[in-house]
Amino acid sequence: MDGYEPFTPFFYYLVAMLYRFGWTLMWVTFRIFFRKIDVLGAEKLQHGKPAILIANHPASFLDAMVLAVFLGRPIHFYVRGDIFSHPLVYRILTKLHMIPIFSREHGTGNLAKNKATFDRGRKLLSAGNLLLIFPEGFSRQSKQAEPFKKGAARVALQTAFDDGKADHLCIQTVALNYSHHGFGANLFIRVGDTLELDGYETAYREFPAQAVNKLTADMQVLFEKNVIHLRKGERTETAESVIRMAYHDHHKNKEGYFWASRNICESLADMSDYNYEVYQEKLLQYHQKLHLHGLDDMSFSTSAINMNSNMFFLIAALPFYLLGTIIWWIPGKISKWIADKTVTRIDFYTSVYNGVLGFMGLIWWLSWQLFFWFAGQKMLWLLMFLSPAFCFAALEWIDCSARQKAEFQFNSLLKKNAVFIEQMKQIRKEILFD
Repeated sequence: MDGYEPFTPFFYYLVAMLYRFGWTLMWVTFRIFFRKIDVLGAEKLQHGKPAILIANHPASFLDAMVLAVFLGRPIHFYVRGDIFSHPLVYRILTKLHMIPIFSREHGTGNLAKNKATFDRGRKLLSAGNLLLIFPEGFSRQSKQAEPFKKGAARVALQTAFDDGKADHLCIQTVALNYSHHGFGANLFIRVGDTLELDGYETAYREFPAQAVNKLTADMQVLFEKNVIHLRKGERTETAESVIRMAYHDHHKNKEGYFWASRNICESLADMSDYNYEVYQEKLLQYHQKLHLHGLDDMSFSTSAINMNSNMFFLIAALPFYLLGTIIWWIPGKISKWIADKTVTRIDFYTSVYNGVLGFMGLIWWLSWQLFFWFAGQKMLWLLMFLSPAFCFAALEWIDCSARQKAEFQFNSLLKKNAVFIEQMKQIRKEILFD
């Protein structure tokens, strides 16, 4: 590919415009798909300072996309190499900050191409860019940390000490967490601690292979201190259920939410099989009682809503809820139907759902824009132009409406059966290890 005749500057200008358009489309899609998006520590990624970002990988290709959109700096990242086979595709994807990387499943003959892949990564870092690597190598739903591949450490050491151009190159940890795989999930991103490379130079110059192994091991230790992970991956679904409850207590203190989530994972992993079964039964009964009485876990949290302001929002936003629901119900349902029918792996579900929703939403929006424009319906054209904001408002309205209903039910039950409410609060404390 490197010998392929380059395209014209105008072609690369169009691709750059495509990148900005894609970024905007994904920003809008994510704001609609996710109910809450929290980003901590993005200021650590100083402009012009190179860094290798190492992140956990819970949701396939979506992980790189959300980091590229919300971290505030352009990010380059490795993508499976078999999709780069056509020269035109290769040029477009590389300009969209993607770098092909090959594994044995793509054919052993392609493995030699990884030298050019790692060379490109080193050049990008030497120019002060960010390079995203998922060192566990593959995506999965399980929160159990997997052994690191050596590629990240090798690229880091070669860039820092062979090329000698990447001043202050460091390893930067990034934690990703989705409250669940599906529409309306919460997205949490935390830029964590940094590992500087200065202390590895002597070892790398004398024994490169040992230095790579040492850096890989140190990266794994740092990584496990800075992501939400679970030593017993088979308990992931339980952990995610409890972590969603913890978010209700810490939605105004995101750093507290991170550490509460790690504590939940540690506590679950430390349980014996018998105690874990008892805990699961308690959690199941808690949620069954919530459902039976029409309650919401947030009503029992330390961050109860202000019912008056919530009611004001419901009244004021009702027209936008109606408009957003009427306009966007069809593409929303079609997107979900496609994701449900085509995806077999849960860690791919959120990625595919977002991709289909973004594409379907764009086609739907553009079609009506063109129709109203050529029909001379300027007011309807303007209404459709603003409709993504109505969709967002409609989803907020649905969320607030459910919360308001649950809060009314909670207050009513508190008057009738205060003992039951206190029992539920106590059970909740035990579930959250308070």
